[in-house]
Amino acid sequence: MLLNLMLMMNDQLQYKIAVKMMQKHETLQQYSTMDVCYMLFKNLQISDNTFSGLRLTKLGNTLLKSEYDNYKFPVAEGIHKKLLLRLHEKMRWPYFLEKKTLILYSEDDAMWLKLVSNDIEKFANSLD
Repeated sequence: MLLNLMLMMNDQLQYKIAVKMMQKHETLQQYSTMDVCYMLFKNLQISDNTFSGLRLTKLGNTLLKSEYDNYKFPVAEGIHKKLLLRLHEKMRWPYFLEKKTLILYSEDDAMWLKLVSNDIEKFANSLD
């Protein structure tokens, strides 16, 4: 059972990112990999042997920006909870969202968002 859980965790994107950030930043090595996952991902949830939630914390965004290509978009005021839930459920790559900015870490996601004229609601509804 424990071995299956460990193998499952090793396959999760959030876990892989946490391991990589721990290798790059010595200050993170004092924490467990799971603690680092929670430090990097704001909406991380674990259930039924799967991870969900790729929304980055400020720390997560700061660390990933120095390692990966990212694409910044302006955000209209008033992101509603339904949209946040849609992003939580459907995003496959990390993203950072704050009041006036969305940062995507996937070139494909950035392209789709540009195709819908930077309309985050249309973008989120197209995620399937």
